[in-house]
Amino acid sequence: MVWDFKSTSFAAVVFSILLTAQGCVPLLIGAAAGAGGVAWAKGSLEQNFDKTVDQLHRASLAGLRDIKCAVRNDQIRKHLAKIDFEFDDGQKGSINIKALTERSAKLKIRIGVLGDETKSHIVLNAILRHL
Repeated sequence: MVWDFKSTSFAAVVFSILLTAQGCVPLLIGAAAGAGGVAWAKGSLEQNFDKTVDQLHRASLAGLRDIKCAVRNDQIRKHLAKIDFEFDDGQKGSINIKALTERSAKLKIRIGVLGDETKSHIVLNAILRHL
């Protein structure tokens, strides 16, 4: 009877540890993605760069020109930039660039209301060709 109690207790402890720790793996994966990798979150494609806001802004405009997107609005300040654009099929998108430090920035690409991951990657790849 003692053995059954120990094995049941052990199983309960292991089960509770698994329930408690289930959020840690996604958290670690998210942290790794945020450290320079590409992350798809809430309909936006995000990536951190060791580039200034100005460098990312210029690369974004050149990339959009390459894939023949019409720039509808373009704003740039010292620590942030926003570009609104439109694909030739009429779908709208935006690029937001925010400074993280003096020499690094976060780039966010969102296509449409809900986000289009495929087109977001097309835009990102066009931008990367100019960095």
